[in-house]
Amino acid sequence: MKGHRRNLLWLLPVTDLALITGIFMGGFWVRHSLLVDLMGSDFRLSVYHYFLTGLVLGSVQVAFMAVFGVYRREFGLGMIEEVAGVIRGALMAVLFTLATTFITRQLLFSRFVLIFSFPASALLLSYWHSQFRKFSSRMGKPSRVLIMGLSDNARQLGVFMENRAQLPYIVVDYVDPDTPAENIAEMIRKNVIQELVIANHSIPTDKLSAVILSCEKLGVQYKIAADIFAIVSLTARVAHMGGTTLIESVPAPLSGWGFVLKRVTDLFLSFLFIAFLSPVFIFTALSIVIDSGFPVFYRQTRLGKGNKPFRMLKFRSMRVGAHEEKSTLSKQNESAGPLFKIRNDPRITRAGRFIRRWSIDELPQLFNVVSGKMSLVGPRPPLPEEVEEYSRRDFKRLHTIPGVTGVWQISGRSNLGFDEMVKLDLYYVDNWSIWMDLAILMLTPLAVVTGSGAY
Repeated sequence: MKGHRRNLLWLLPVTDLALITGIFMGGFWVRHSLLVDLMGSDFRLSVYHYFLTGLVLGSVQVAFMAVFGVYRREFGLGMIEEVAGVIRGALMAVLFTLATTFITRQLLFSRFVLIFSFPASALLLSYWHSQFRKFSSRMGKPSRVLIMGLSDNARQLGVFMENRAQLPYIVVDYVDPDTPAENIAEMIRKNVIQELVIANHSIPTDKLSAVILSCEKLGVQYKIAADIFAIVSLTARVAHMGGTTLIESVPAPLSGWGFVLKRVTDLFLSFLFIAFLSPVFIFTALSIVIDSGFPVFYRQTRLGKGNKPFRMLKFRSMRVGAHEEKSTLSKQNESAGPLFKIRNDPRITRAGRFIRRWSIDELPQLFNVVSGKMSLVGPRPPLPEEVEEYSRRDFKRLHTIPGVTGVWQISGRSNLGFDEMVKLDLYYVDNWSIWMDLAILMLTPLAVVTGSGAY
């Protein structure tokens, strides 16, 4: 079964090479057919030479994506991290090819074709990878899993593995951590278990060693869930010293030059989005006024980085005074934890229902991004009353600037519970990269179109 999955996965780089080459030739056709009147003809090289260049570019891009881990079996944030690797590989391949052609003075082919291949391959390969993962998940036999743990966290992990993991899993059972190691080994044999997940953090070392040894003897994979956030408050990573495995703190990725890069990207893209979406701003404002009068905008106090309050700007989608009605609707809350969500909220106006469905109400937050109170990508900015219910772990969400979009928004939004939202946000905070931000921005329109959890 495991070999079958590997056989499917090795197809990805092969199909990627074919797609990238095809995209490069598509750029050749656009340049020399559709844009020939605008840019003039340029046939200094034959189609054959462009095809060879496309093959080289594709090979380089596949190599970069392999280095960036695009072809591994699983990802912490699923499609987000895979798309991040695809974008990074596409950009690095184009830059590498441009640099090579400049150094070797091979300046005969069109630069448009090369530059065209970056966004085109990033988009097409991301879509292809998502479809390939779904196909391979359906074709591969589910891996039979035994979870060692009975806590809520253990059961949440089991639900995630069965419903949202990129690979197919069947959770056969949950076993009490106090069960003797020999009994667990017998359960593994009897139920043909292929993977053991140890989701309890209080198992004695000697028993844990016995369980792991049993897995190794039986040829069964095992995973150990580490609740790092209950141990340290800073970003951590696994390190090794003299044969001993350690957990060490490291600077958060969103600090120093990482923060500067994120801020520059935010400003550049925000001004670009505001200019491009200005007709949508005008149309939405008119719709709100016609439907329910003024005001057009709704300003709400949210908490940003360092627990500092700021006024978040949105298009008004509810009737005036809706926030004061919240207490009377508390029994209808459909979300767990501090979040407050009602699928058919009676306070929403007719125009508000439309702009919420397409997330248009969030667009004015671009001005919050320009002012530095928010980022384009980040954790959802919480309400003060939500933060009052936070645990120590939950506060880590406030270590970075909140975002207009983020992992929560493209992973189901209101369909996710509070605990799952926090876990996704904490993973984002600890594993941030500019590539992850670009992947989330690229996947956001898809989340808006599908409308999953938009209420």
